[in-house]
Amino acid sequence: MNHRNFNLPRIDKVTVVLRGAAIEVPYMIRKGTSGPTVIFIHGLGGAKENFYAAFQSSAIMHCELLAFDLPGTGLSQFDPTKSPDVSSLAEIVHLIWQAIVPGRAFVVAASMGGLISLLLVRQIGHGRLHGLINIEGNLAPEDCMFSRRAAAVTFEELSSTLFNEIRRQLQTSRYPGDHMIAHNMALNTDIRAYHSYSYQTVLESDSGMLLDEFLNIPIPRLFLYGDANRHLSYLSRLRHSHIEVREVPDSGHFLFYDNPIATYEEIGEFIDRHKR
Repeated sequence: MNHRNFNLPRIDKVTVVLRGAAIEVPYMIRKGTSGPTVIFIHGLGGAKENFYAAFQSSAIMHCELLAFDLPGTGLSQFDPTKSPDVSSLAEIVHLIWQAIVPGRAFVVAASMGGLISLLLVRQIGHGRLHGLINIEGNLAPEDCMFSRRAAAVTFEELSSTLFNEIRRQLQTSRYPGDHMIAHNMALNTDIRAYHSYSYQTVLESDSGMLLDEFLNIPIPRLFLYGDANRHLSYLSRLRHSHIEVREVPDSGHFLFYDNPIATYEEIGEFIDRHKR
């Protein structure tokens, strides 16, 4: 692979205004050549760097790529009066989209980011999306692996014991992605944000609405999951729909870390099939 063929990503910040409140968001962008724009939305305890391998992937080298830190993660500050829940994160994603890459785009959403993408469609419709790629995003109650535990306790309990218990559990995994997320949680995750976002994540996942919403969006959709999670109860229903479903080998929940080459090859092939 000739790395000189890759444009290097640029790190910058954008300030968006949500209901009169200014929110500064760090982002990472790389211009493409002939391909469409791809917007990445990370999950709970994640950051824009979750998707750094995308910027090195030959499968989407032609695409313009944008990833950013949601408030309370990465280098983005958390203010509970400005972004108290996941719905506000969807609004912020829309504002970032408008400010940096106005126009249509593919959205790649991982874990809680999958919920954010569905809330985004609720808020603005699907007209600006070329397609939606869901990387084990929240669709059902079983997807609340850590958010349910966080939402069940007080902030004091989470910050004093449970947050570090979750980190230690991730560090015992055989999958490198779990270790990377545990590392990110320790370095640049605001526990207040982790707690706040967990409530709506659980509420929406338990509502029974998300899977139907994902099934009914009339745009191309791809669902990616790690082979360790082939037990997900709704996979059969997805496969019997118009949604494309792909299993990524040698992967757990964070397949973009566990097997980035296969992950972005699947994403690149999907984009090339549906770009227009």
